Amino acid sequence: VEAPRQTTMRWCVVAMVVGVSAGLVAPPSSVRPRVLCWETAAPEPETKEAYENPGRMTLDEMTLAKQSRDLDKLAAKWSRQRELVEWEGSKLTGFSEQAEIINGRTAMFFIVTGLLTEYWTGQSMPEQVITLLRTTGVIGLS
Repeated sequence: VEAPRQTTMRWCVVAMVVGVSAGLVAPPSSVRPRVLCWETAAPEPETKEAYENPGRMTLDEMTLAKQSRDLDKLAAKWSRQRELVEWEGSKLTGFSEQAEIINGRTAMFFIVTGLLTEYWTGQSMPEQVITLLRTTGVIGLS
């Protein structure tokens, strides 16, 4: 059996990981790393041209065009996927996910209401339906 403190720490770590991955908790972006006393920070370049990046690649026009085309395809795919999700979420009738969620929540609400009414009145759910139909005049009083 784990100690409560270890379990709490584990859940805190899990919550932070989930929060960071979902974008709910963002690490500060404007914080510069501290320079230790024995290190010296490299001076910031005055212009972009003064900065020499050994890993920097120069790409020819064909490669840039291919990358641009691939990124445009990917952006179009994501845009279509986002629009489909928004459209599916906006449908409230038919066999859509949102309609089924509303249907399920409504059913759960009325089941709980029927059970509570049965507890307080002693009438079963079918008897409650018959009482409702008699009260509204759908079926006769006999």
